[in-house]
Parts: sequence; structure tokens; C-alpha cells
Amino acid sequence: MDIQIFLFVMLALTTVMTEQMDWGDNPDLVEEANIIEGRENYKIMVVIEGENIDLECQVLSTSEPVSDITWKIDGKEVKPEEKPTLSYAYGEVFMQSYFKMSSISRDRDGSTVSCNYARGQYGGSVRAVLAVFKVEICQAGDGKVRITFMEAGRKSPRETFVEDRIRAKIRNIMDQGEIQIITENKEYSVTVPYRKLKQNKKLIDLQPWLNQAKTDACTTTNITPANVTIDSRSPTSRVPRPADCQKFYQC
Repeated sequence: MDIQIFLFVMLALTTVMTEQMDWGDNPDLVEEANIIEGRENYKIMVVIEGENIDLECQVLSTSEPVSDITWKIDGKEVKPEEKPTLSYAYGEVFMQSYFKMSSISRDRDGSTVSCNYARGQYGGSVRAVLAVFKVEICQAGDGKVRITFMEAGRKSPRETFVEDRIRAKIRNIMDQGEIQIITENKEYSVTVPYRKLKQNKKLIDLQPWLNQAKTDACTTTNITPANVTIDSRSPTSRVPRPADCQKFYQC
């Protein structure tokens, strides 16, 4: 057999033996900057801690009888809340499956979510690696606070698409398209007046501890999130601190 014909046949067989799958549209799912061979079915899911994730997985073409779509987190199977939906066209079956993760914590950084489908000897999968950004807030002086977003755990290489997406998410959360975002050592920070922080419902929904500041005595000099280490060099607050108040550390 001619070598070119042989290669064409082998390519065709490889395509047939793999179920064609893809992720549904989601702006937080971005491509890896440098796709390595064997990772063509991987994407990166850009998440800020506290957010919910809604993933859609698609089997683009299969046939009846269909098999189950399975979801896994770090290799362990998990059950979606909804059953997959089926649609039919030209003798082919199109499948969609949905999976939700609520209140993503920072320890999920680096986890892999996969959607898998196999029918007999044919199978395929798509995978998403979570890039979870934690939020830290410190007092910057003059009644302002600095809000910093940084990937929680792994030391990943520079990812252009991740950087573009996290900056877009920060602008959306801060409701300011032109806000200055300072980038340093893969950390993204913005500085805003404290009053704007307290009025920012989007951020408070992601970081409920901000609601601990319930009285006038809770100022930028005496509030701290439970998950932030207090800087021992920070000056002691001179304002009486109610029991439901904690202290921001000094930037």
C-alpha cells in the first residue's frame, strides 16, 4: 500500500475511534498559551474564590444507544444534578451535559474537571484545569484599601489568556472598565476608597466576611478577613473593636 494512502487511512481510523467532544461557550474557559501535544483537549478555567462554576460539555456526534456522560474531579467521579439532553439530526445524536460547582474554595486551585464519554471502543474527553484566584485586602492609607487577586496555590507559567481573563473579571467586579490594575509577580491589585469596597455587592457576595463590618467603629484600621495573616508590624487600632469586627493588615 502506498505510504500516503496508509497514513490517510490511519488518520481516518483515529478520528472515527474518538468521540468528538467540546466545552460549551464559557468566557472563563480559556486556551493554554502554549498547547503541548497530548493536551489539545485541555482548557484553563479562571475562577475567583467564592464564585460558582457552570460547565457545559458537548458530545458533538454519536449514535444510539447512547452511553452515559461522566464527570470527574481529579479523577474521582461526581454526579451532575441534571440529566444530559439529547437532540437528533441526520441520524446522529448530539448530547449536552451540565455540571455545577458552588462557592469554589482556594484549595481547588490546580484541580482538573473532566467530562468523559465512551461508547464501546470509542471514547473521548475534555478537561479543564482550575486557576483559582484568592482575594486579599489590606489598608493602603488615606482611607483606601488595596484588593489583590493572586492564584491560590500552583506556580504556573505565564499564561497570556489567563492574565487577560482575570483582568477582565476584576474590572467587572469593580464595575470600572478603566480602573488601574497593577500587575506584579502574577498578582493583580487595585486600590479603591474603603467606602467603595463596602458598597461593592459583587465582591461582598464572593467574600461574605466583608459583612462583618456592621458598625461605624469598623473602619479600615480594624477589620481583617479570617483567612489573612495579620502583619505583626501593623499598628494597634485606637478605635474600640466590636466582637464582630476584625482587622485589615497594613499593606
